Amino acid sequence: MDPNSRICQIIDGGLSTQLESQGVDLKSHPKLWTAGLLSSPSGRSQILLAHQNFVKAGADIILTSSYQASSSLSSSALQQSVDLALTCKGAQVYLSLGPYGATLADGSEYTGVYPPNTTASSLKTFHLTRLTSLLSSEPSIKGLAFETIPSSFELEVILEILDEEPFKYYPAWITFSSPDGLRTCSGELFSDLLRDYILPNFSKAIGPRYVGLNCVHPSCVVPFLDVVLKDYDEKVLKGVVVYPNNGGMWNSERRCWEDSDSVVGFCDEAVVWRDRIWEKGGEAFIGGCCSTDERTIRALKEKLK
Repeated sequence: MDPNSRICQIIDGGLSTQLESQGVDLKSHPKLWTAGLLSSPSGRSQILLAHQNFVKAGADIILTSSYQASSSLSSSALQQSVDLALTCKGAQVYLSLGPYGATLADGSEYTGVYPPNTTASSLKTFHLTRLTSLLSSEPSIKGLAFETIPSSFELEVILEILDEEPFKYYPAWITFSSPDGLRTCSGELFSDLLRDYILPNFSKAIGPRYVGLNCVHPSCVVPFLDVVLKDYDEKVLKGVVVYPNNGGMWNSERRCWEDSDSVVGFCDEAVVWRDRIWEKGGEAFIGGCCSTDERTIRALKEKLK
């Protein structure tokens, strides 16, 4: 790849962390979390401010506030998540499409253990209903971000959806949750998922396709890159997407992150991730998830651009 044509896009940081840094108490929305703010004017103004702060800090891509949104939200509230993001000029907007488990508020997006009555059909209905509503009147959306996917069970459903009209034309990424960068949270090896599901599907895709990690410890990224980049083919996989947490552990009782690593250390690691992806000719998409905010994105901009 021509060094002058190498792409590194900066994704925004953790929306919940940014909102909390703005003084928002998300504990009043334990299930919908950030999406719970969409139902009130004051909540929407805080989401808009968060988006704007990320763009000012240097984000090239911002994600809509729809990660935990489900059918419990009105279609107008869902549309607000798109409208608010598109109001921010200077960045591309991707739909944030969390896994089914994120709407259950039971941590199952980090285990892949869904209720026994969850079927492939019900998962597809969940994802299609939300996705169709979010895209109903907004052709300005740049791409689709399926995030924190815990298992091949949900992966297969998403790949099936991405083969359908009109979704097959959009740039799309699928990022996974993972305990170690080698396997999903349900224990499946990424090497197996790439061989059996992802690469065969992406080889026939029309829109650009990307794979990656999000909401993981930064230490997971290098092992993941070792797997994904081993036999990398840029004609099939356009790039790699990584937006981990800033280290630390989630305190479920206090509902907060503790002992997060420094912003400086996080950004130094991000340079390594970018260069590894570039070495293979891929596009690098790098940002932050939980415990990262506009300060992280500003530092990433300084390091990576």
